[in-house]
Amino acid sequence: MKTSNIILLQMGLSALLVFTMCCPVNPGLNTILTAHGNTDWHIDTAEEFITGKDMKNNNTAANHVPSTWTGRHMHVGLTNTAHFYYDVDKTTPGDDANATNGIDQAMLFFYAGHGSPTGWNTLGDNGTQSKMQLGDCPGYGLLRYYWQCSCEVFAHGPRTGTGATFDYSWPGKFTGGADSYDQRNIYERWGPALHPYLRMACGASTPAYCHESQVNSIWNNYNNLGMEVSDAFIDGLTYYNNGVVPVCITTGGFDVSTTPLNDLVFTNQANISENTYYHIQYLGGFDRQLIQPFLMIRIPELLPELELIPMPRPDPILRVQLEEQGDWLIAREQTKEKVPTIRINKLSGAVYLKENRMTQLSTAVLSEREYLQKAQTFVKEKGWVENNMKLTEANHMMLEKQDKASEKKFDPIQKNVVIVFKRQVEVDGQLIPVLGEGGQIKIQLNNDGSVLNAAKIWRAVDVRATLKKTRVKPYETALEEARKRLPDRNAYKLERWDFGYEELAGNVEQKVMKTVYHFYFVPENKEQFLEFPPMFMAVPAQ
Repeated sequence: MKTSNIILLQMGLSALLVFTMCCPVNPGLNTILTAHGNTDWHIDTAEEFITGKDMKNNNTAANHVPSTWTGRHMHVGLTNTAHFYYDVDKTTPGDDANATNGIDQAMLFFYAGHGSPTGWNTLGDNGTQSKMQLGDCPGYGLLRYYWQCSCEVFAHGPRTGTGATFDYSWPGKFTGGADSYDQRNIYERWGPALHPYLRMACGASTPAYCHESQVNSIWNNYNNLGMEVSDAFIDGLTYYNNGVVPVCITTGGFDVSTTPLNDLVFTNQANISENTYYHIQYLGGFDRQLIQPFLMIRIPELLPELELIPMPRPDPILRVQLEEQGDWLIAREQTKEKVPTIRINKLSGAVYLKENRMTQLSTAVLSEREYLQKAQTFVKEKGWVENNMKLTEANHMMLEKQDKASEKKFDPIQKNVVIVFKRQVEVDGQLIPVLGEGGQIKIQLNNDGSVLNAAKIWRAVDVRATLKKTRVKPYETALEEARKRLPDRNAYKLERWDFGYEELAGNVEQKVMKTVYHFYFVPENKEQFLEFPPMFMAVPAQ
């Protein structure tokens, strides 16, 4: 062998040795770290994400990180924690690899706190993207998924527009150019912070409500409905059409279908997609004229507390042989699959179906009316039709990419569609809406209109039970209760409110259904989201 070849071989072996010593292969599978940036309700959100309990150990979120995962809530009792988000290659001190408090040391990291497009609170100081390098190697970074719940940190697109609750609600209208107040550029702000090994980073383009309801919705989507990783986060953060527009970003090659934005389940493996493009996924709404919002003419003085029993199995499933696995009934021939195509929860009777997942995205899409018709046809075929069901939500999951070298932006394409039918309960001739993760039929459609997954969570009212009518809290009383919980009532205004019965997610037992108010508050001054982020309040009405 020539001397030059021997030297090259030795150099290659040395480089491999250094790489092996400096770069841990992968984080532990199903490992999770959370942190809060503020000690208001966000500290509870970071705890609820893992345990489903707030800091006082109250059960608040029925759905949270799967019980088989390992993780912990960091930074409790600490101050000035920005350096734990920073990489040593970008700044000093850079302690994201700190074994105790560094954020870059698990498969998934979740943050809850106040934010803005260019920074977020970190218990006294502020973090910023420019000093981060997530999942980097060398550098001891292990992170695969970075999730953040705070206002506008992932802002993308123009600031203003029509028909939206918040600024930066139109990621799909991004026209290129440098990041600015009038038009945000997620590629510019977040791109340099993403090591190619990171699978994705996700947050909100708009302001965001970061309460237990969003935590519960995200994990209900993933654990129960079987949504893909990015879809679960994006759909969950915009809980009950609250005006929030989430965004996820990753790196990859030209074909977005080969990137982690198509992760079916969480993995601790590095992103090995070709590192030539940035890809983002975000939420886009249907034409509002096609949606049927709930209309409450009046709130009755008295309403019954409804006793519930698990939903009977729809006729087509009666013929399916099912096997018990804990609280679940699973189609016998699919008990060894990671995501069985038929599951029924014994506690509620909720039915979850996995249908056909398109591995290659089709750029040919149907009209919005056609998607709604496909969903309605599916509901009929499965025997899921109910009296007083109402189409209340319909959204597009959209994808966009930018060439990293040329900064050429490509037109958005659709990934899939999510359609939700919600329940109403008729009492004394009046229809009362049903709020929450239950009382709904949720269907996710591929671009060709075929069903990706579907769920029906619709407990039956026990008609044998004696109806117990109780007094309903007046709207003014409930609103005042909510206002008293605001950190500064003069700084907030009421954006919207809902009233209805509350049905829980399908993986928990619920024997009685009572009414509740949902209040959504935003700051009086829209420039003060960092100081006064949106607040969601649930106030019991009975």
